Amino acid sequence: MTDNSQTPVQTIWQNQPVEGIHMSAEAIRNRSVKFERRVYWRNVREYVSSAAAICMFGFFLVRDHRTLPRIAYVLFIAGIVWVVLQLHRKGSVKTVPAVLGTSPSLAFFRSELERQRDVVQSVLSWYLAPMIPGFVVLTLDMVHRLPFPASLGAIVLMDGGVALLFFVIWRINLRAARCLQRKIDELRAAEQ
Repeated sequence: MTDNSQTPVQTIWQNQPVEGIHMSAEAIRNRSVKFERRVYWRNVREYVSSAAAICMFGFFLVRDHRTLPRIAYVLFIAGIVWVVLQLHRKGSVKTVPAVLGTSPSLAFFRSELERQRDVVQSVLSWYLAPMIPGFVVLTLDMVHRLPFPASLGAIVLMDGGVALLFFVIWRINLRAARCLQRKIDELRAAEQ
């Protein structure tokens, strides 16, 4: 997969052959354990922030008696639950078995890197998209509740801010996917 925004020098550098790197099973296990720890703590942060967001939207749901915002809060809660389930299903940590030798350990670690790369690469569909229905309903509420010039400004501010935030999250995750791909390429070179 090539990135059209790359300069010719970057393309040449990234396409050059990688020297075979030989790693011991222990070195692979050490790198794997460090990676597993990072993924584990990423998931813990996501779970804790999701629980806090669910509590916040639950509070708003109880306090606000208007119909459209309440629908939005329920959609946000459902979206967050979906995200947590998908993160658990797709992005949970899998530990390299200690009994594996060098080659199987390397293959297992590489497959885990590939799995996590795919998770962060597809963040738009499973992480960001489930939040969109809640924002759509809040936008409809603003259109319904506020007079025209004020609603337009509020909508541009809210939806523009959300779109910018989503874009930044998506780009950060694409960058993380590229970093994981570099590690995958290193391990492929070590397997040869």
